[in-house]
This record gives sequence, structure tokens and C-alpha cells, in this order.
Amino acid sequence: MSNIPFLYINVAVLSCFALMFVTILAVKKTPEIWAFLAVLLDAILWAGGSVLMRLQIWPGLSFWYKVSLLALFIMELLFYIFVHTFAHRKGRFLVTAFVLWNLAIIPGTLSGFFLAPPTPVVLENGDTVFTYTLNWHIVIPCIMFVAIIAGTAVLLWQVMREQGTHSPGIQVIVTGGLVMLAGNLLQVGIPGNVFPFDMVSGLVFALLLMAALYKRRMFRMTLVASRSLLSVAMAGICLTFAANLIEPMRAFVEERLGLRQDWAIMAVAVSFAAVLVLAYILIRRLLDAVFTREEQQNKLIKRFTGEISQSLSTTDIMDKLSKVISSEIPTEQIYVCLLEGDVYQARYCSSPLATLSFSFSKDSPQIAYLKEQESYLILREFRNSPRYLSLWETEKELFRRLNIDCVAAMRDGREIVGLVLLSAKERGRDFNAAEIGFLETVCSIASIAMKNAALYEQMFREARIDSLTGVYNYRFFVEKLDEQFRLYGRECLTLLYIDVDDFKLYNQLYGVGEGDAALCRIGEVISRAVGESGTVFRTSGKVFAVLLPLQDTQRGRTLAKEIEDRVAEINLAQDRRRFKPLSVSVGICSAPYAASSAKELMDNADLAAYNAKQGGKDQIVVFRGASDLVPQHLAERTDAIVDRIERGDGEYRTALSMISALTAAIDAKDHYTYAHSKNVARYAANLAVAAGLNDDQVRTIYAAGLLHDIGKISVPETILKKTGKLSDEEYQIMKEHVNSSIEMIRHLPEMDYLVPAVLGHHERWDGKGYPRGIAGEEIPVSARCLAIADVFDAMTTDRPYRKGLPLEYAVQEIENGAGTQLDPQLARTFARLLRSRSIPLSPQAAARCGSDETR
Repeated sequence: MSNIPFLYINVAVLSCFALMFVTILAVKKTPEIWAFLAVLLDAILWAGGSVLMRLQIWPGLSFWYKVSLLALFIMELLFYIFVHTFAHRKGRFLVTAFVLWNLAIIPGTLSGFFLAPPTPVVLENGDTVFTYTLNWHIVIPCIMFVAIIAGTAVLLWQVMREQGTHSPGIQVIVTGGLVMLAGNLLQVGIPGNVFPFDMVSGLVFALLLMAALYKRRMFRMTLVASRSLLSVAMAGICLTFAANLIEPMRAFVEERLGLRQDWAIMAVAVSFAAVLVLAYILIRRLLDAVFTREEQQNKLIKRFTGEISQSLSTTDIMDKLSKVISSEIPTEQIYVCLLEGDVYQARYCSSPLATLSFSFSKDSPQIAYLKEQESYLILREFRNSPRYLSLWETEKELFRRLNIDCVAAMRDGREIVGLVLLSAKERGRDFNAAEIGFLETVCSIASIAMKNAALYEQMFREARIDSLTGVYNYRFFVEKLDEQFRLYGRECLTLLYIDVDDFKLYNQLYGVGEGDAALCRIGEVISRAVGESGTVFRTSGKVFAVLLPLQDTQRGRTLAKEIEDRVAEINLAQDRRRFKPLSVSVGICSAPYAASSAKELMDNADLAAYNAKQGGKDQIVVFRGASDLVPQHLAERTDAIVDRIERGDGEYRTALSMISALTAAIDAKDHYTYAHSKNVARYAANLAVAAGLNDDQVRTIYAAGLLHDIGKISVPETILKKTGKLSDEEYQIMKEHVNSSIEMIRHLPEMDYLVPAVLGHHERWDGKGYPRGIAGEEIPVSARCLAIADVFDAMTTDRPYRKGLPLEYAVQEIENGAGTQLDPQLARTFARLLRSRSIPLSPQAAARCGSDETR
């Protein structure tokens, strides 16, 4: 090799081409990668043919010359195809024309018509050089080269005009083309030149094309090479240069500097060692810069993928996305915008105090750029693009105001489902290729997770949305009520029940379709009135509920009045004149003032809505909380409250007639049950007054007391009047009277508000009661009052199987049952009232204590 000048350079270039080809083969194949592999393969044939020609290896100089020349002629075509593919051009006319032109000159190339094989010439110093004989025929392929170069230049100019000069990789490709052109011109333009300028420029050209692909993130460096592979390659290059340069350097030092041979060898060895150390340091830093950061990024990506794969919350995914980006890219703020209809609405910012009141249109020029060109854009580069001129002024101003410097797309196939906006980096530094590649990768991973989370949230929402009105359904109401009571029940939580008046009649008059339309209109009215201040639900056919966290009764009343007014406005529409006017009755309850549990809040609001309907409809009733003061004249207040039911005043006229009919039915079958029900009703009403419950609750408890055993009509008289202990089978039949009572009451018009009290009067505080086995404050307060009254009257009156028990004994048993069978606070209150004789007793109970008290 030593008699062929600079052959080691050709060998080194060939080795680099081969190394690049092998490493790029491991990359995921895209059209750009395939085009680059074609360029590398052609470069290997070109450099390999040149080396083998100079070595005159079999089958001879002429063969390898033709291989090298043919590869050189094809290089310009392959470069054009690479640029065409890199720029995502669709037209194929020029590509086809250039391919056909190259095919046409192959015979002239192989025959030596354009350029004959060189002649080896041995110089006086023993070096072998190769001389070429030019003729006019070479003009033909040169014309083709000029045409392809001109086509490539025009194509690059078009790309830069459309995408801007800062489009990733374009400047690098332009530089590579110029370097390749300059190297070939130097090769043929310098008389007597033997230095392989074309080979060196070809290597630089290939490296720049590879850099362009890297800038476009067509591959990650750690996927195509490893530290050990590059280290071995660098070591091989250093050894190649050492084998070919040490001897010329020694001769130079001896001849020019006049040093002895041993000193010259030492000087060359020291100098070369210094160069190797410097090369090692530079290569080590290069490897660290390329691989260490990518390895760190890979770890972050792996951890990020694992974290978001376990999350089905879009908010959580956006938060994790922001954190992983911040850990790698030192930017001030990160925004995430999600596609909602025709706009990308801001939904997250890494700074909690930042504004999110902005959006981008789906038709924005920047979105078109992200769809057609890159999956990201750098604002500093994008400003040099013609597309930036078409960007809307509002978006330009928004970018300036938020100091946005980078926008990355979150893709789902071809659809952009979200945008990630990064403000300018710290100290004003630019975003480099490694950071952009990392950003694209995590955005791609996040987009998949966001899609899954969005599907889950959509399913979650649809399962909790009322299909008719679009507001939340009863299932979600129960969940939300429990959740918000835990959060705000000790501060302030207001619940509105909104009941559409006479809706059954409305459906009968105009049909279900028109009724559904009315419900939708009312649902819209309520949703607009509530806005962001609360949550709207449809809890049953004609009843809506509104939860208002951290808002008091006054705010609830104001909102209810607004809803009433807006519903009334529906009736003013021209097309509504032939329809019955729509109106609503609203019940309001607030915790903690008027409810100590979520269940109680719901029951009390329901009761308030019932009273609003009973009071004449189209009105608002606020449930008032318990008073801390016990009236001095308990019996008088109780009488005043229940007298309205017994007299049938106002809204209680219908209730009185039904209650009277049912109690008469009880009396006809079992006089004891009738007397017992009246006693329980009076005892429970007195207890409710003493406990501070409001008038509506007291009236409900009194009416429920009268009907709590109505189901015993279905129990055989043999069981009702049995003098001995009931068998297990008989006891089960007796227990069914509760369900029978509910079945009777729930079919009575406007009496369903009594169901909770009647259903729960045999439940126990410790959860061992029946029929549902609920415990503690899960049992409605009305049922807890009835349970105490029921137990007391059962003990103090004569039963078929025993005589009534002494009053003091019954009071003691009430106290003993506090906290197990009975509500502890209500039981102690009832015992205290009995001992102080604040409650009038039934005749039998009064007789037990030797008193003349009668009712």
C-alpha cells in the first residue's frame, strides 16, 4: 500500500461508509432511511471500487474502475431522490426522468465511451499514480450531472421557501451537497492532484445526510451504535493513520529538523501519543454527549411510560407529562391544550397560578404545519417560515404574551389530539435536537395514554349522565353527595331539590315526547343558572337536584328564585302558548345547619320540596334546622303542630282523609294496633319537638306513626292475638308487616314522603335490625324517633301475651338500649322527658305510674 499515495484515506473512508451502512441497517425503516441506505451503498461501491482499482485486485483495474465510475455517476441521482423523500414530495416526474437518463448512459459508462480506464504510472519516488485521458464524450454525463444538480437545487429552494430555512435538517443537507460538489471540483480542477478530495468530501457528505436524519429524529443514536462499537471504529481509524503517517513524520523530522534517527523516533512517538490522548479526550466527550444524555432520556421515558400506563385520569397524565418534560428540558412553563370540538382548549399549566383562558382553532396555520410537516415547531425558526405570516394575529400575540418558544403535537394517527406548549428555555438557550426528540417521544407516549384515559372518562361520564337531559344521573348524585359531604359537610353544603309541577298531567295532555322536550328545556335552564358554581343531576323522572359546595341557604334561595324565573320565561315563547305553563317547586336544605349526614341532607331537601308542592306549588321552601332550645310547654307545641293534620287544614286535607281511612281499617281488624299507632304517633311527635326538629319533620313523624303498622292488616289474626311466644315461622311473617306497610303507602298519592320513617322504625342503632340492617345515622331521624316511641308503648301497654310493664322499668330499658338498639341521644332525651313528666302518657301507661294524666 505504501507506493500508492493516500490509499489509507480511501481505505478509512470505505471503512466509515461500511460502518455507517451496518449501523443504519438496525434502524426502523422509513422512506428517508431507505433513501439514505441507497446513498451509503452507492458510496461503498464507489470507494470500494476506487480502492480495489488502485490495488489492481482481480478481476482487474478495468472492472473496479467501471464499478467506481458507475457508482459516482449514480450518486447525484440518489442524492436527488434522498432530498425528494426527505421533503415529502409527491411528484415523480423528474425522478422518473432522471432515472431513465441514468439508465441510458450505463452502456457508455461500462464501455469506456465517456471516460476510459486510467493508466497506472510509477513515479521516480516509487509512488503509483493513475492518469486519465479526457475527451469530449465526457460532456454528455456532465450535462446530466448539471441537470440533476440544478433539479436538486430547485427542490431545496422550494422546500426552504415553504418550510423556512430553519426547517430541521435542510441547512445540513444543503451544506452536504455543497461539500460534495466542492470536493469533486477540487479533485478534477487541480492539475497533478493525487489527494482524494472527492473521497473526503464524500465522507463528510454522508455524515451530514446522517446528521439531517438525526435532526429530523429518524433514529436515536443509541439504537444504531454503541459505545464499544464507536470506540473500536475510532481505534481502527487511529491505527490506520498511525501505520501510514508515522514513517513519513519520522522522515520529515530527520530531513527538515536535522535530528538523529533515535531522537526523531522519540519526537514522533511523543507527538503521536499526545495526538492520541487529545483524540481520546475528544472522542470520550463526544460519546458522553451523545450517549449519556440519551441513556438518561431512555430511563426517564421508561419510567414515564410505566407511570402513565397505570393512570386513567387525563389530569394526572398531563401532570406527569409536565414533570417528565421539566426534568429534561429547563423551560419556565409548560401548557397542555386538548382538542375539544373545533378548538384546542388550554387544560393544564405547570404553574398553578397561570391563566388557562385561551385556545387555538383547529384551522390555525400552525396546526396545518404540524399535520403536514413536523410534529413540532420552534417559534424562533417558524417566524422565518412563510406560514408564520399567515398565522392569526391573536395567536401571534398569545405566543408573545406567554413567551412560547416550542409547540409539540400529541398525535393519534393523523389526528392531533393535543398540543404541548413550552415557554422559552432558561437563559434564552435554543432547543437542541436531543431535547426535541425527547419531547416528541414523551408526547407520543402521552397521546396514547390520553386517548385511553379519555375513552375511560367518556365511558365513566356516559354511565353517569342522564341520556335525556344531559345532566348527571341519580347514580352519580349518590356518589357525589357522599363525596362532597365528606369534603364540605362541616363547612357548608347546600342541596336543592327541583320538582316539576303537575308533570304527570303534562304528559297525559301532550304526550311523552313533548314531556321529554319540556324536561330537556328545564334541564338546560337549571344548568345555565348553576354554571360552574355547582353540579346538576336528574334524580328521578321529574326531579332535578343541585349540589352547591361552600354555599349557604341564602345563595341556594337566590339560585332557586333565578331558576323559577327562567322556567317561567319558557312559557313566554310564542310556540308555548297552547301548552300548560311549566313551573317548579324547590326544596332547599343546607349542612351542617339542618343535616348531620348526607342521607339526612337528601331526606330533608326532599321533604322541603314535598312541602313546597303541598303548599300550593311553584314556590320555594327552605328546610329549617333543629333548634338547640327545648320549649317549656312541649305538649302544647306538639298539639299545635299536629292539629293541622287532625283538622285537615290546607295541604293536609287530602292526607287526613287517607290517613283516617287507613287507621279505620286497622281499627276494624285489630283495635290494639289502632291504639298503639296513635300512641306511637303522639310519643314520637313529642320527642321530635324536644329534639329540636322543625314543624315539617314533626308532622311527617306524626303521620308516619299513625301508619307505621298499617301492614299488619296482612298479618293473620291468629298471629296478631297469639298469647304465647311466636314461632320462628310466625315471627318471619310478623316481620313482613314492614314491607307490607311500604307497599301500601307508596301507592298512595303524595304519601311517599312517609316511606323512610315507616321503613326504618324496626332498624337498630347497632345495625342488627330489619328489614335492611342499616345502622347509626344511616337510619332516618324520623325512623329513630318512631323506634323509641314504638318500644316504649309496646312495654307500657297490655299485650295478648303479657301485661304492661311499670313506667320506671320501661324508662330504664330505654336508657339501657341507648347506643345498641336505640339512638343514644334521642333515647336519653326521651327518658329525661318521661321522668320530668313533660310528655303526656297513654291511659294505660299513666295507670302504671299511678297518675291521672290522660290525653
